[in-house]
Amino acid sequence: MWLGQFSSNPTRDHLVMAKHTLRYLAGMKNLALCFGTPPSSAPDSLRGFLQNVGCSDADWASNDDRRSISGYCFYFEGSLVSWSAVKQKSIALSSTEAEYYAMTHAFREAIWLRLFLSTMNFPVPKPFPILTDNQAALKLASSPSISSRSKHIDIRHHFIRSHISDGSFTASWIPTADMPADIFTKSLPFTAFSRHRDVLGLMIPPAL
Repeated sequence: MWLGQFSSNPTRDHLVMAKHTLRYLAGMKNLALCFGTPPSSAPDSLRGFLQNVGCSDADWASNDDRRSISGYCFYFEGSLVSWSAVKQKSIALSSTEAEYYAMTHAFREAIWLRLFLSTMNFPVPKPFPILTDNQAALKLASSPSISSRSKHIDIRHHFIRSHISDGSFTASWIPTADMPADIFTKSLPFTAFSRHRDVLGLMIPPAL
């Protein structure tokens, strides 16, 4: 996704990055998205949720155009079923605002997933938990009022409040180090990248 935004005006640096990506993919060609039980590498703060949960994260204003990146991932019955990384359409004025926009992005997917699973006659937990690593965004999502610091935020982003208040969803906090959606928002050190990759369920599958 990140390299794709430069497809109309690439530079040599982008070519180097693209080659690096291809080398990584070639080196990890044996990895597969495995379904089944939750990954044993999941952190304690996430393990209790991994049967059914959505995780939302954002990287604030890291691009030249200062538009933040939203990322989410959803687990159902312990397996990764949906994920996304997109550049936000509006420029967030703070990390809290960027995380709040990311939560909106995740909630829209969560609503669709609930409807889809219901039509397939799968039992869908209610409330369905959504996790974020930003305490201020969590407070904003749970607040019934609009403060002077949030009144400029487009009303369409506040719809998540109604879904929390009616009991359809809950919003909870986990530490940044345990947030698997972090992998969708920014470049990470290898140790953190590998840890989140494992939690997402990407691994060498057992022999059939």
